[in-house]
Amino acid sequence: MTLNRPTPPRWRKPSPLGFGVAVDAVSNVAAPLLAGFAVAAIGVVAADSDKFRWPGPVLLFLTLAALSFVTCVQFGFHARRHLYSYADITAWWTEEEVRDRHELLREEQHHDFALWEGWRRRTYAAYTSGMIMLWLGVSLVLAPPAPGDSLDTPFRWAAAAVAAGAAVVEAVWSAYPGIERRVRRRRLLRGGS
Repeated sequence: MTLNRPTPPRWRKPSPLGFGVAVDAVSNVAAPLLAGFAVAAIGVVAADSDKFRWPGPVLLFLTLAALSFVTCVQFGFHARRHLYSYADITAWWTEEEVRDRHELLREEQHHDFALWEGWRRRTYAAYTSGMIMLWLGVSLVLAPPAPGDSLDTPFRWAAAAVAAGAAVVEAVWSAYPGIERRVRRRRLLRGGS
């Protein structure tokens, strides 16, 4: 008895299809913008460190955020080199060349797509860590500079708590897809649905 298995796709593609564009947007727009914000905030805190409760940790978190965002840009650049479609191949190769080298081009695209996935994962990890570090830095910036009875002290602590909560939400949000995949895989291995 033979199993009717579907044939694997000839060309690999991101799933969902817009994933490649999303990685480009994160590494080409969001990360550079946020890196610039982090560097500007570093300058403000370094210049007026006496106005912040914990300037040293603030500078550390903001520096880590800036570094992560710049790393995200670099990883995104390397990822983009390896993502292309069949339409890209036919734009660079003649019909005859594609026909003569079809299997070789397909194997090369599969290999490059695997490289793209690795760089994409690194890009996502760098962006996520940058966001977490940025929110932690912001939460420390928002803490009141000194203990006191100022009317805005409770509001500053509340704002600091919201920013710290955003760091936690970002960490959970970014870890969720991987955890969900592992749980689903274990269920399938156990025979569950």
